[in-house]
Amino acid sequence: MGFTYSEAYALPVWQRMWFITRLQKELKGANGETSRAAHDNDPTQRALAGRHNPGAPARLRRFT
Repeated sequence: MGFTYSEAYALPVWQRMWFITRLQKELKGANGETSRAAHDNDPTQRALAGRHNPGAPARLRRFT
């Protein structure tokens, strides 16, 4: 979350607990999205995930 040890140690306990719960919620949501996105094979989802294929494979491209 971008905290150094001393910054995290200086936080009040309630705030540390809030960050931990929030992190758990984000990780659970991300795990659900990745498994769902793995089954989606449409170009829009691939582009949003950074896995789009803009053209032919490199060995098939012609540079003429």
